[in-house]
Amino acid sequence: MTRASLVLAALLLAVPTFAQTTVAGDWDLTIQSPTGTRTVPLTLKQDGEKVTGMFKGPQGELPVEGTLVGDELKFAFAIPIQGQSLDISMTGKVAGEAVSGTAQFGGFGEGPFTMKRPEKTAATTTTGTTTTTDTATTTTTPSATTTAVGASGKWDVTLKTPGGDFPATATFTDEGGKLTGTFGSQMGEVPVTGTVEGKALKLTMVAKTPQGDLTIEMSGDIDGDAIVNGKADIAGMGQMEWTAKRAKQ
Repeated sequence: MTRASLVLAALLLAVPTFAQTTVAGDWDLTIQSPTGTRTVPLTLKQDGEKVTGMFKGPQGELPVEGTLVGDELKFAFAIPIQGQSLDISMTGKVAGEAVSGTAQFGGFGEGPFTMKRPEKTAATTTTGTTTTTDTATTTTTPSATTTAVGASGKWDVTLKTPGGDFPATATFTDEGGKLTGTFGSQMGEVPVTGTVEGKALKLTMVAKTPQGDLTIEMSGDIDGDAIVNGKADIAGMGQMEWTAKRAKQ
């Protein structure tokens, strides 16, 4: 009876070990921020409840640290933008091979995120196919190089919010005073349209948020390689100031 009791106790104690949730491995992380939706690769390692890993963003690999308690996953990382740091914290629930939850953007709002295991893709075995892909990439690279004139080109933007300065980027194309382009941060981009008359710049964009669409209207004056006197009217949030400098090529 004693031996049987010990065997039963050992089996019962072993159950939590086999049932332990694990998040180790590769994931596709999709984050919906106020500036758009972006999917990036994420690799996690797990040691008990401790979680570490690497977030692979546009500016390279960024370390991730967090915890997994039961099915609740928490982790955080920081994105360097124009000499500043944007701290991102994530809290979600693990359900099999998927995770869903909420991301906090360092005091600048929040948005939903999801994680799923990446799909396995078949390796390319035909040399000719690989060569064709490389050629297409090489061909498109020179077309990205343009000479910035007026509002055209890439800009480093600073939006002054109640939570502090929020860095962003903007890329404009000017066709006879009509502007098109994108506005966003490292977490995503949204399309922008507008006009430029002389030095006067006007922009309109719609940011996607969990609470619905958020219309933003911006104005400013182009002063050489800077945009000054910037005003941003954000629906439901009032008016904020902003400035920009032309990004160095």
